[in-house]
Amino acid sequence: MQQHLHQHTTRWRGLWGAMALGTLMAVAVSACGGSDDGPAAALVYDCKGAVRHESPAPGSDAWKQRDADNMACARERTDDFAQQPAALFTAGKLPALDAYRTPALHANTRFRFAETSAPGRLGKAVATEVYRPCAAGTCSGMPATLRSFEGPYPAVVIVHGGGSSKRLHRSASQSLAEAGYMTIALDTTAAIGTHGIDTQDVVDWLFSTPSAPLADGSYFPYWNQLDPRTVGIAGHSQGASTASLIGQTDKRLSAIVAWDNLTTIRSGWVDKIGIDPPAGVAIRTPALGFGADYNFTIAPYTEPPEPAKVNTQAGRGRGAEPHPKDLGYQEVRTAGVDSMLLVLRAATHLDFSLFGGPASRYGESAINYYTLAWFDRYLKGARDPAVAADAFRRLTAQAFDDSADRHNISQGLYDPAAATAAGSVYKGNLPYLVKGTPTRDRLSFYFKSRCAITPPGSTLRVESEDIRSAGCR
Repeated sequence: MQQHLHQHTTRWRGLWGAMALGTLMAVAVSACGGSDDGPAAALVYDCKGAVRHESPAPGSDAWKQRDADNMACARERTDDFAQQPAALFTAGKLPALDAYRTPALHANTRFRFAETSAPGRLGKAVATEVYRPCAAGTCSGMPATLRSFEGPYPAVVIVHGGGSSKRLHRSASQSLAEAGYMTIALDTTAAIGTHGIDTQDVVDWLFSTPSAPLADGSYFPYWNQLDPRTVGIAGHSQGASTASLIGQTDKRLSAIVAWDNLTTIRSGWVDKIGIDPPAGVAIRTPALGFGADYNFTIAPYTEPPEPAKVNTQAGRGRGAEPHPKDLGYQEVRTAGVDSMLLVLRAATHLDFSLFGGPASRYGESAINYYTLAWFDRYLKGARDPAVAADAFRRLTAQAFDDSADRHNISQGLYDPAAATAAGSVYKGNLPYLVKGTPTRDRLSFYFKSRCAITPPGSTLRVESEDIRSAGCR
């Protein structure tokens, strides 16, 4: 609570500079999810605590208030850009690159970094950013909250969405590298239509070695630091469909994370990524899918959107039109393979890729928390039972720990006094933290989050079709 109050004091200082400290503390309590009754309910609502009006009747005043709260929360991170120094964040510039995630600021301190490219069959090289964990003696000035790792490393390939960029996933790339993963983020060679081809080329490049090079004789420059038994894939939007497909068809991949959204590949395939699912493809890879309350546009819900009355999205669980969110999850679950679906409260399609539109304040923290836990469970955990057990604990926890917070250096709130005292514009940033927050408070109350996962060492799956209400226990 003290850290939460510290972060938000800066924001409120500009709004109510003349407030007495006692009044400010009362506002903070309200903003953290205080009572629904009395004058405090009309004050600023922060969205980090429990929702107001847990189960309102559709169309009621309480329903409309909860809906308005949720829509305001879906704009908070974007609104917070106004606090940041203009030198770091240019208003109206797209995409809204996070200045605090510039690799040059942290290379050889928090991770090792290189820009390179993979040969592409379409006649153009596929640009990549490669993040490697710090090993002993390779990084200086590493923060005390981080540690070094010795190879060979598990790896994750990250593919962006349509019209997007690898730069918009630096938060995930860097967090994974700091947690011990070699991360390879790629830029597709065209805005749309090449995601599947380019990603498969990068995966093939990742597994190439001097003794098994690609057709042109090239091979992955860090081949001797890779553990080829523990490689996963993550992607957003069209990249999520790409990960959903290649993660199942390429038997060298062992885990999938799909950021809005896990796509069905055996029925209803619609994404044009340059490749299509082969006939009779087997579902074999554990897959985590994320969803969001909103797409690009934040609009009120006048009635419960779930269950969806129609499906205009075929195999996808994202988009503005009515559709079920759990299509990919149900496909993987029905196949008897571990899966989760996490629909994030007040999140938008852009929480996963800050492209300049609305995004929630705490979405990124929840995304990185569960992404790290999923890969720890099914990549690192495949070789280390203790890591698998801890990852399962995090996936099913009722409150967040600091496993994602320790990697969060992204844009948050801003304290000019702290920047002045430290003599650096970057030191005024106050990243958003979620440690201690109930996990259910970060999940949508409109759409159900679901799980069907196996505890390490067991053959019996833990299943829940409503994690927010019943947990995944």
